Amino acid sequence: MNTMIIAWFELKRMATSRSVLINQFLLPLLLIFILGNALSGWFGNDQEFKQPSVRVGFVVNAADGGQLPGSVQALTSSPEIQDILVQEMAASREEVEGKLRRGEVDYAVVIPASFDERMGQGADVKLELLPGRDRNLNLVADTIFKTFIADVNHKQAEVIVMGGDKVLAAQTAAPVETSSEPNVTIGNLSEKGATYSAAQYYAASMLIMFLLYSGQMASSSLLGERESRTLYRLQSAPVTPGTVFAGKIIGCSLITLVQAAAIVLGSMWLYGVKWGPHPLLLIMVCVLITLSSMTIATFITLVSSTAAGARGLMQAIIIAMTFVSGGFMPLPVEFFQKIASFTVNHWAMQSMLRMMLNSDVQLILTCLGMLAAITAALSAAAMITYRKVGYHA
Repeated sequence: MNTMIIAWFELKRMATSRSVLINQFLLPLLLIFILGNALSGWFGNDQEFKQPSVRVGFVVNAADGGQLPGSVQALTSSPEIQDILVQEMAASREEVEGKLRRGEVDYAVVIPASFDERMGQGADVKLELLPGRDRNLNLVADTIFKTFIADVNHKQAEVIVMGGDKVLAAQTAAPVETSSEPNVTIGNLSEKGATYSAAQYYAASMLIMFLLYSGQMASSSLLGERESRTLYRLQSAPVTPGTVFAGKIIGCSLITLVQAAAIVLGSMWLYGVKWGPHPLLLIMVCVLITLSSMTIATFITLVSSTAAGARGLMQAIIIAMTFVSGGFMPLPVEFFQKIASFTVNHWAMQSMLRMMLNSDVQLILTCLGMLAAITAALSAAAMITYRKVGYHA
């Protein structure tokens, strides 16, 4: 009975706190809005990427009649390259440089005289490549023409080493059978062809992070009672320290669950975030995160001597777990992924994202099981620490 009374007063105290309402209820919704809109191009893009065309200015020697060499024509006339390169001819190097400066072309290629003849003789040939302003378009053009030059150099080496007759015989030999199947198959990472948006991703991330931050309220309240000497008065009443401790943890847990409901419902109504067709499993995830938050807060409270120290330690732990689990930005680094598998954030995030993608329930339950196992381990560590240290003035 005393535990629930303490929990009720703790709940009323936090519910009327302006800082709690702003930091724990309004701030996560604001961050979901900002991150979901700012990084919307990184997530949930079902459209195939279309490479913009690169306008390439070619400079051909007047001795060649102003026509592209046959090898270059074969390159630029292939169907794959035609969709990427737009040809423009220039009379001189100075003319094409002026077009580059004015933005009339994106890239320029200066072709030396008698390019094909010198290539057939095994002589040293090269293209002069002039990049433009756009770095991405330069990269595309560099890839095409530098690969072409590398192939030309390979053929020159064959002419020098084997001789022209042997090279011709090798080229006219029976071709090697190749499979008509593509080497690369485009697939979808989600099981049912769905993808999550940036708003969904950061809604899950911010929900987890701020639910963990709720434990900081419990830690500050517990240590605040000790630092303000009010714990002496509480201990003088017929109330055990464990009752005070449990009451404050329960009160913070209740406000944390209300916070979870506010973030989930607010993101649904304000931003259209779809949390998936498993509301009961989502509630279970929120409950497990709340328990994890409170157990972390319990452990930090027992090992810290001041509220400021506990606050700094808990912030460091939460930020580190959020970072390695990809809460700020998805991390492809395998090292961080291995570390993330030991954090609350990772399995909570995986559970929520799989719900959003409407994955198989068995996969969601597997993630929930890992989250429950980590929560149980944290609870056991907190209980052992409480028995050894205790909560007293």
